Amino acid sequence: MGSPVDVEATEASPQVECAVCAAPIDLKVDACDLKGEAVTCGHSGAPPSLPRSASSSSLHHNWEDDVAEFLHHDVTRSCRDGCRYQGMPYRRVGHKPLLLATVRGTDENGQAFEWLARRCRKRVKQPYECPRPPPKLTWFDSLSLKRHYHKPGWWIAALFVVGSVFWLFTGIARLTTPVSLPEQWPPGLGSLSAGMSVWIEVVALYLMYLPACIIQVYEAINMDLEARLRAWQRACRQHQTAANARAAVQAGGGGGAKGGGAKGGGDEGGGDVDTAPLPPRPRPRVLPSHADLRTVSFWLAAMQLIGIFVFCAAVTTELVGKAVQLSDAVYRWVIAFEFFIGGALFSGSAWMACVEETGSYWRGCVPSRWADLHSVSWAAVFFALHGSLGFMIFGIVFFAYTDIGWASTQGIMVYGQVWASACFIISSTAGLLEQANPQHM
Repeated sequence: MGSPVDVEATEASPQVECAVCAAPIDLKVDACDLKGEAVTCGHSGAPPSLPRSASSSSLHHNWEDDVAEFLHHDVTRSCRDGCRYQGMPYRRVGHKPLLLATVRGTDENGQAFEWLARRCRKRVKQPYECPRPPPKLTWFDSLSLKRHYHKPGWWIAALFVVGSVFWLFTGIARLTTPVSLPEQWPPGLGSLSAGMSVWIEVVALYLMYLPACIIQVYEAINMDLEARLRAWQRACRQHQTAANARAAVQAGGGGGAKGGGAKGGGDEGGGDVDTAPLPPRPRPRVLPSHADLRTVSFWLAAMQLIGIFVFCAAVTTELVGKAVQLSDAVYRWVIAFEFFIGGALFSGSAWMACVEETGSYWRGCVPSRWADLHSVSWAAVFFALHGSLGFMIFGIVFFAYTDIGWASTQGIMVYGQVWASACFIISSTAGLLEQANPQHM
């Protein structure tokens, strides 16, 4: 048998222990192989079950569906207990992290595997699936909409690239006097000051950043979609194999019964016909499962979505300030403070993305290994963190210092918006490269 499971059989009710949650379940099929490509019995009509990706079992995580493909059988209890789990707020050996980020372990043959939550979320290959040395990095293929339009991760990166270019443009424009210090105040919604700064930021926020953050939540909720689709395709193949076997048995039985009478042959041939339907095709979810709530991936996406709403409130208020006179308190508490809160939420989300990628609290924040500088995934989380810190510091400076001078304003603008936007451009470009090079770490 391909999968070591504990069987408890009694004459009254045969049962088998589930390899995922160790809960006893009734046996629904006769003697069938438990491997991934199972040989279905001729008279067994029940289609094989799909993975427990949405299970509320306390022992189940999304990583088990992916690693089971690598192990070619169910993830056994001994394998789960021997893994090293890294997450938040602590790391340990055993299946008890609060929010899962990475899993490292070995199979029964001693072969090592490593599962990274970010690579599962972005639907690229895990480290044990990537060739060594890595293939040559392709640059321009990431711009192919025809190839990547079906990938949520590609749309997230593409929207962030365009939105960050818009913010970079406004940051540079705000360094000039006609945009930041117009002769008339308020300058009006149709003025050069509004058109070169706030209007562009509003377009970037509502049409690029906000949709990207919504797609990112969808991406995190459906981390296991590919695993569920693979299991569904395998179940369909098993169902078809069983149907072919029944058809062969029926044809053989019908031919042998002609001599004895058509009626008997028809009854014999039709008695074993099973019309069990195929399992339904897995559909994307719009609400998180219990397993999703225990991953870093979902919470970093949710935190970033909240942060973008705060940014939208701050920039929309600033747009209103271009048309009507607002008090200094509004500029301080509604615009500067909300900009700080949005940057803080983005910074927390980006730090969690570093943990999601590396399994370490600090390795994604600073370059500590030469291999990190060659990793597109590491570059994506590193520059996203430092861009978010720039936006946060930009907000807190304008909140804390209401009488800041023009020279200081230019300095914080260079760091807090120009440099921060450039970091997001680099991070998002790395995300595009990640989608076009799934075998590259």
